[in-house]
Amino acid sequence: MPQIPLQPLDHSQGYQFDPLLHLPGISPYFDAVGFGLEHKAPEGCNVSAASYLVRHGAIYANDKEYDEYIKPFLWKLEKHRDGWSGPLSFMSKWQSPIEEDKLEELTPSGAVDAAKVGKHLLERYEHLVPNTKRILADKKSRTYDTAKSLIKAWAHNDTVEIVQVKKNKDGAMESLIPHKSCAAFSKEPGTEEQETFIDIYGASVATRLAPYMPFKLTPKDVVGLQQLCGYESAINGKRSKICGVFNDAEWMAYEYAWDLKYAYMVGPMNPLSPYLGFPWLHAQSKIFQSIEERGKPGEGWPDEQRFFLSFTHREVPPFVATALGLFNSSSKAVEQFPADHINVRTPLIFCNFC
Repeated sequence: MPQIPLQPLDHSQGYQFDPLLHLPGISPYFDAVGFGLEHKAPEGCNVSAASYLVRHGAIYANDKEYDEYIKPFLWKLEKHRDGWSGPLSFMSKWQSPIEEDKLEELTPSGAVDAAKVGKHLLERYEHLVPNTKRILADKKSRTYDTAKSLIKAWAHNDTVEIVQVKKNKDGAMESLIPHKSCAAFSKEPGTEEQETFIDIYGASVATRLAPYMPFKLTPKDVVGLQQLCGYESAINGKRSKICGVFNDAEWMAYEYAWDLKYAYMVGPMNPLSPYLGFPWLHAQSKIFQSIEERGKPGEGWPDEQRFFLSFTHREVPPFVATALGLFNSSSKAVEQFPADHINVRTPLIFCNFC
């Protein structure tokens, strides 16, 4: 079956199930499937200023996920190159595209995707973007590289300063990576619930694929194989054959496993999340208030600038969404995010290029 080049979807396109739209945090860039709503402001209204929080583009792999899920599977694969059959027959010759010395770095296709986002923003805010002279990125190379790639779509990109925030100055670091400044924050919440759910659905997938395998898959191997669908697609810029190994229900289970984890770690189940999302919201509020009161965005920003970009990591947009109350619910955590089955009414916690 020929590889299908990745193409972003537009808001008006009818939804068809695609596993690449159900890979929280690791999918290639796609424009969110919408409800037929226009990007433009309501009739009679004009956007006079705008601010975006942008998660970095596609990377070769998250180091923690690579060590926990992908690397153990790849080690077994190298030990068992024979014995693959059926939908997995291609695995006997398949090679991982992930380069261990490039973990956490922006991929070439991630840079291309960032430029697409830049073009999209320019088309939406053609009256604001040309006056943008300064944008913020946190201290990691993947966020800086994403920012640099995004502005390539702008004719005035050589005049745009990318301020890489490496030290805390005027609260800038707290707004871009707030969890790094919070000693109480931990990435452990949600781990137990996620592992419980992975053990349940992963065992089922392993049983289904057993006839085509030279070794027994563990539930974590299943997750690793599913992640390789996303990372290979993002690295090569075309759909991985691995994506076709799993059925729709199994992809929905993968998606839910990560929403479960992030709901407890950076979303509404973590009481710290609203506080960690507040600094960025407060900073943007101060900018807009200064524009309204004094006609300029405030100290540190060019007077004529009305479009603001902040580049960060995947944890931060859920903090902000939680602080805005977008996940508010009267249901208890165990009702919203049960660990033994999928709650189809659960709101999605994660997106790429939020």
